[in-house]
Amino acid sequence: MRNRVLIFGFLLVAAVATAAYATEFAVIVNPSNPVRAMSLAEFGKILKGKSPIWPTGRNVAIVLRDPGSPGMKFVIEKVMGVGAEEGEKLLSDTGRRYSSPVTFAQSDAEIVKIVESNPSAIGIVDVYNISGGVKVIRIDEKQPFDPGYVLKGH
Repeated sequence: MRNRVLIFGFLLVAAVATAAYATEFAVIVNPSNPVRAMSLAEFGKILKGKSPIWPTGRNVAIVLRDPGSPGMKFVIEKVMGVGAEEGEKLLSDTGRRYSSPVTFAQSDAEIVKIVESNPSAIGIVDVYNISGGVKVIRIDEKQPFDPGYVLKGH
């Protein structure tokens, strides 16, 4: 009996650890946005404020979670190619409000809601928080769950 309890406890801890560290992120936009795909480098330029305008001529509006959260640290390092602290500074720079303003949301649900209502918005959320009101953008010609998708966090 004791062995069963230990095995169950071990499996429970392993499942929680896997769920906590394995996240697949999706880049989302408003369905009216004509963009369907971009490279990881292009997405990095958007986050850095170096590519502030959509092909439609509208300014890009970025919606993200707190840059200090574990998931966003991964995204900052992977997409922007900088450390978490530098990425947080770049994203929080008040001078960005005229090029690619960044809104920090409290939850993925809030990000989805903002992107649904703003044709210029782009956000990144856990794939399990996507709704029918947003469109997922391919990154390097891959979507979440495709083999080799670059925004799979651990």
